[in-house]
Amino acid sequence: MTQTTTVPGARRAPLDRCGAVRPRLGAGLLAAITVNGLLLQIAHPLGIKTGGSALQRLLATVLRPLIAHSGLAHGWGATGLPAPGSLPFALAFHDATGLALAALYVIALEPRLSGPPTVKGLLFGLLPWLVNGLLVLPLLGQGALGLSALPRAGVAYFFVANAVFGILLGVLYARARDRRRVSVAA
Repeated sequence: MTQTTTVPGARRAPLDRCGAVRPRLGAGLLAAITVNGLLLQIAHPLGIKTGGSALQRLLATVLRPLIAHSGLAHGWGATGLPAPGSLPFALAFHDATGLALAALYVIALEPRLSGPPTVKGLLFGLLPWLVNGLLVLPLLGQGALGLSALPRAGVAYFFVANAVFGILLGVLYARARDRRRVSVAA
């Protein structure tokens, strides 16, 4: 039986953190992304306009001329993949963005944040909300936090959806990491 000790202040290498992305953690990341996606999807039937998919709309606006002139649109259509603007494409884009954010959290931000996993996750959940509200929505002409185009309830709802994503990510990552430590030590 191998016993491990943790040296206070010692940092694990990023590869060790990536090595923790095993089935349990992968399932946890997907759960956090899925819950966030579901919260955003049910906003519309509830009559709440959140400004969701703003990053996808911004990228489409910026990249549309390049895509039109490059022939990528025709090539994409020939693959049989979901068309940009379709729900399957939007969900895939959301999942890819969520996985990129989760990787950013695991590799770069979680080790630098202090506090319990719920607090770390909540602080991290502010990142996509702030980037969307202070960069993406203003670039789409919707003003800071989207307040010139969105109701305050939508801005608050989007905040809650991102906070839930961050908290779930923080808690599920900490559990998977701690379970991995225990199994490695055993």
